[in-house]
Amino acid sequence: MKRTTIAFVSILTAAAAGNFVFWNSVHAASGLSISPLTFELTANPGDLLENKIRIYNPTDSAVAVKMEIEDFTVSGETGQVIIEPAETETYSLTRWVQVSPETFTLEPAEQKIVDFIINVPADAEPGGHYGSLLATTAGVIGENVTGAGVAQKVGSLLLLSVSGAVNENLQVKDFSAPKFLEYGPIKFAMRFENTGTVHVRPKGFITITNWRGKKVADVEFAQKNVIPGATRAVEATWNRKVLFGKYTATLVGSYGVSNTPLEPYVISFWVIPWKIAGGAGFALLLILIFFFFTRKRWGRALKILIRGEGA
Repeated sequence: MKRTTIAFVSILTAAAAGNFVFWNSVHAASGLSISPLTFELTANPGDLLENKIRIYNPTDSAVAVKMEIEDFTVSGETGQVIIEPAETETYSLTRWVQVSPETFTLEPAEQKIVDFIINVPADAEPGGHYGSLLATTAGVIGENVTGAGVAQKVGSLLLLSVSGAVNENLQVKDFSAPKFLEYGPIKFAMRFENTGTVHVRPKGFITITNWRGKKVADVEFAQKNVIPGATRAVEATWNRKVLFGKYTATLVGSYGVSNTPLEPYVISFWVIPWKIAGGAGFALLLILIFFFFTRKRWGRALKILIRGEGA
């Protein structure tokens, strides 16, 4: 009897999509591919958007494919996307999407271009609306197929911003770095919270100054989408190893269509190569001890050298 099995792996979307991690059901040896992985779209109420998506079968067996549209939610702060019904219809996109064709068969190494349209209602609520376009299959086709079938889903994220009275509001919840290090590189951690009604992508950099107030570096952080109601963790690294003293790091940037500035966030940290400094200090201490116990001899030697005494 043929069985259906599901294995879970993570699929990382393109950097331009904000680095969402898409959790789907796939099989390592028999998996469809879909592209592009993310659509970032804008529309006015009443607009009709037409797009295409590519489904490819890289396996050596024919597969039956069904196209579906589902809601997704963001889990955690690292961009994990989970396919599940939305709690409310406020941000749902699924009821506006139509796909053609909905079902088809892909032969080995064959691709299919699928059309889909987004019919934005005239009374659509301004702000972000989200969904995932999924290519699903319950197994392979053919007389010579043996073993377990594979249930799988691969998907592309749809991020739609409807124009109107949109609320863009992003806050820096946290900005941190290790307080004390022996040497670089320095890793910075940021957390952005979106309390608005549309997804935004913060952009900016970390300005680093030394103890004299002199700027020594600008470190740009990655631009990643933050969905309404979610908090997104972002990291950046100052790739310099040899450092010494106290440093101040200031997070500056902006977000949204109007480039609203982020409120600056300032932290400080110390870099002391204590092993090297400790070794140098110990060596200096030994030299001082040596001169202390031999000070009389050094004194007599100086007298001879300067005054010629004892010559």
